[in-house]
Amino acid sequence: MVAAPTASWSQILTQVAESLDRIVEKPTAEILTLKPSFTSGAPTSWTETAADGSDPAPVLPTETISDAGPVTPYSEPEADDVSDWMSTLDIINGMAGLADEQKKRLTEQSVSHEAALQTLQRELRETQQRLQLSEMRVQEIQTRADIRLQKVQADADAQVQEIRAEAEMRVRTIRAESEAWVRAAEEQVRVADLRADTAERWLQRIDTAAKALLLGGHMSPARAPT
Repeated sequence: MVAAPTASWSQILTQVAESLDRIVEKPTAEILTLKPSFTSGAPTSWTETAADGSDPAPVLPTETISDAGPVTPYSEPEADDVSDWMSTLDIINGMAGLADEQKKRLTEQSVSHEAALQTLQRELRETQQRLQLSEMRVQEIQTRADIRLQKVQADADAQVQEIRAEAEMRVRTIRAESEAWVRAAEEQVRVADLRADTAERWLQRIDTAAKALLLGGHMSPARAPT
């Protein structure tokens, strides 16, 4: 007698669903390796996967010797269900591959964006450092300019004070000289006046003496006859 299946297709589909759940939890790189290719014979992909140790193989119908009667051939709906499940698994694997590619692209974009962000941050730090150096340079130049301006102002004030002191000294000197000249002129005027007075007195005395002499000369001949 031909053996009958030891497990129903509902149990097989349940195990397939559980395997799918476990596959979803695995990395996509492992999912891509689980693409089955069922033929009319036994499902080789599941047996190979079980041999690799990834997932336990589902319970499949086995042939045993039984007196129950001839083996009932697989019905067409059950084969369609298995085909649908395999198609679903292929779709899931394809979607997992697309998701993996998208994840890879996103990772590459993230790395690129991270590199660009790091570059921008580095340029920003360099710009901030240059700005700080520029501010320090400007502050240093301003400090030097202030010191130089203060020095120029101090020199100018000193020169102004010196010029003012020199001018005041010259004014005092000129004033003293002028006063001396005035005093000398006044002295000269006084001496001139004194000399004029003296000369006038001498002229008066000379005039008086001359008149006296003249009068004495006229009187002397008058006395002579007597």
